[in-house]
Amino acid sequence: MQDITIGMIGAGNWAIGRAQRFNSIEGCRVVLGWSRSESSRERFGSEIGVPAVEDWHAVCDSEQVDAVVVCTPHIFHFEQARAALAAGKHVLVETPLCLDYSEALELVEVAEGRDLVIHHGAKWRYHPDHPQELEHLRSAGRLVYAEQTSTFEGGPQRPWYRDFSLSGGAFSFLPYAAVDFFQAFGEVREVDGKHVRIDRLDIATMWVVFADGGQAKLTYGTGEGIPSLDAGLVIGAEGVVRWGTDLPKQLAKGEEVIELPERRDLDVVLAENEAFVDEIRGARDFRPDLELDLRILRAVSEAREWAGA
Repeated sequence: MQDITIGMIGAGNWAIGRAQRFNSIEGCRVVLGWSRSESSRERFGSEIGVPAVEDWHAVCDSEQVDAVVVCTPHIFHFEQARAALAAGKHVLVETPLCLDYSEALELVEVAEGRDLVIHHGAKWRYHPDHPQELEHLRSAGRLVYAEQTSTFEGGPQRPWYRDFSLSGGAFSFLPYAAVDFFQAFGEVREVDGKHVRIDRLDIATMWVVFADGGQAKLTYGTGEGIPSLDAGLVIGAEGVVRWGTDLPKQLAKGEEVIELPERRDLDVVLAENEAFVDEIRGARDFRPDLELDLRILRAVSEAREWAGA
């Protein structure tokens, strides 16, 4: 079995959690980290037991490192992922892969030229029950109309989510929020977008018309004081699926209402880390997920353009 060594660009709470899970995988270990903050570097070194350097380029250039995980604010993802790929490292980038479709194409070109894995950290699709979740979306029959609304402030652990110059605003979250819909309903024929920013709240909406018929409205909101929300609706030719923050997925067909099984409570971050390691070892093909991510980023970039954001 090929041993895999990991370098972390970004050393906050989420990165530490990622690193601990990588260290639990047989034949995989974190060997280096980086953070802008001296206190974060010290904490990372103490909790993971490896050095944390002052310059993120050193993680990319280290001969000790086989793969780099990018856990920094969104606006840095493209630059850091590209540098890691150029240095010959496999890369996992926390969502979003980057902020623009053209940037994503450049990352893919570099990765393909060096036969490297590039992995977008949309973690829920690596949960063992993910196929079940897709079937739930399709259980209403042929799609007529769907919508999903998600919000997230970031909390005390990610204050930069509320700084749109670092996060890229709400459009940067749509590539993560759209994964299940694009996977369940296929290719997109038309895209539109709207954007609203009021005070410290940022809301992005993407409308898509799918090639096989039906349309979906996907909205993401972020900013100071916004409560966390995840709610959705799928209207199909045979029924309706709905869910909410405190409401499990339900399928309604006529007067019959069926509560759909929930995902099992499993460590989804560990599942994704294992998938990334398997991709590096050649035991799993990363390309289908990457192709889906490119479709989504293309649509999000078009929606952002329509919105003038």
